[in-house]
Amino acid sequence: MSTSDIALEKVQALLKVETGNGSLYNHMVQIVHALAAEKPGNALMQLETLSKQLKDSAFVGAAAPDVAERSATEVAAEEAQKHIAQEQLKLVRPLGDATTAPKVLGFVQNYLEDAAMFEWAGVGFGRQESFHIGMSLRKLAAETPGLESLRLWGKILGTQGDYYVAEGTLGLAPSATEPVIPGTPDDDVEIRGQGANTWIYWVSAGGLAPWVRLPVARASQIAASRSIKHLLTGDLNSTVDSTPWFPGQERHLLRSQIARITSTCTLAVRGWYEPDEESGIKNKLKVAEGAADSYPPPEELATQAGWVHAAPCLLSTGKCGWPNLEDFPEGMLTEEQTAKITEQSEAEPEKPLLEALEADLEEVKPEELEGSPAWGIKVYGDEGVYAAGDATKTPRVTAIRSMIWPGAVAVTKGTKFANLYVGYATKCGTLVPPQKDSGLPLRGTMPLMPLAPDDIMDEPQDLEEQEEPNPIQDEAESDKGDEDVEPEE
Repeated sequence: MSTSDIALEKVQALLKVETGNGSLYNHMVQIVHALAAEKPGNALMQLETLSKQLKDSAFVGAAAPDVAERSATEVAAEEAQKHIAQEQLKLVRPLGDATTAPKVLGFVQNYLEDAAMFEWAGVGFGRQESFHIGMSLRKLAAETPGLESLRLWGKILGTQGDYYVAEGTLGLAPSATEPVIPGTPDDDVEIRGQGANTWIYWVSAGGLAPWVRLPVARASQIAASRSIKHLLTGDLNSTVDSTPWFPGQERHLLRSQIARITSTCTLAVRGWYEPDEESGIKNKLKVAEGAADSYPPPEELATQAGWVHAAPCLLSTGKCGWPNLEDFPEGMLTEEQTAKITEQSEAEPEKPLLEALEADLEEVKPEELEGSPAWGIKVYGDEGVYAAGDATKTPRVTAIRSMIWPGAVAVTKGTKFANLYVGYATKCGTLVPPQKDSGLPLRGTMPLMPLAPDDIMDEPQDLEEQEEPNPIQDEAESDKGDEDVEPEE
């Protein structure tokens, strides 16, 4: 083989090298075939154009990305959906498992049944949210050892977030062996199960947010909360910017407001509860024997006479009672302390449990008004009475609302009743009559609408119009006479 043949083979091998989109040799062959088929008159001028067209038609680019491949945002959204679904399954799954004994829970409110009554009264959260609340309460009861009872207390609205509030009772803590001396730090907190700490409270932001237990109520914080006007933000750890200063964070103010609302607005139908004297615990109630059989008739429940207060009343000190002097050993209290306690208890006696509503706001009640101005009652639904065997039934729903704490409502239907609060945890003074002595709104209230200020002073009298003074003319007139005439007064 000659040298020229070897060189030609090298050139052909170089031309046939694949570059991913074909070889130069194949490309030149395609150009020659195209020129032979089309036979253009100006083949030399169209050579570059024909070469580019053939390159474009034979171009094979990189493979496109898989259409099924998801972006990072889609992956994160799917993970969030899986997390929500898993948390929701925890609410509806049976408590415990098949291999262990079922958990024994305390009394847990069936909120779905009570929600139907509240819906008639125009209060509620919708069926889906009510179902979540009921399941969340059950989960909280399963995770809280020693829980005796649990119910939805209500929902407190905030400027940036809201609080769902659950109310429950735990087994009583061991009582103190010695009485607490008034004025000491321990005296600021009533023992668990009594007074403002009769119940324990948990709050949640709603949805799948966890329940957080609130601190105990303190008398000093309850008393301080009566002197400020503050809307909650929804953050338990936020500071309370107020004048005068509040001794605590928002969680302490929230607990104080709950204690005040509970003390005033927790109602029960007359005859349902009776004092539990056998327990030895002050202000403890129990369901009366045969309470369902002696349930008040619908006509009585449509009046204030059919309802009573079912929570201890708070005194001006922030506690529900005064120290019992008989519980203190001789010499434990000084004569000044004993005299002070006696004077305070006589000036502000404790209110009894199961007190009637007619005595509320007696000091501002107009003479022509029947009942207390602190409550409003309305009947919803069919008011007819129908025979049901030997008894009678009515589908009506009766709701009683607080005019002092807007959002507090108690409803009853049949032989069931329930309490709920939905509001801003602020006391209102524009829905009740003003004070008789000063004409101002009720003490410690926050008007929901601004009040017009009173007249400060009468309008001044209009001055008489006087002629414009002209000193030059007045002086010229005075020079004409022999004597200056003084102006008459």
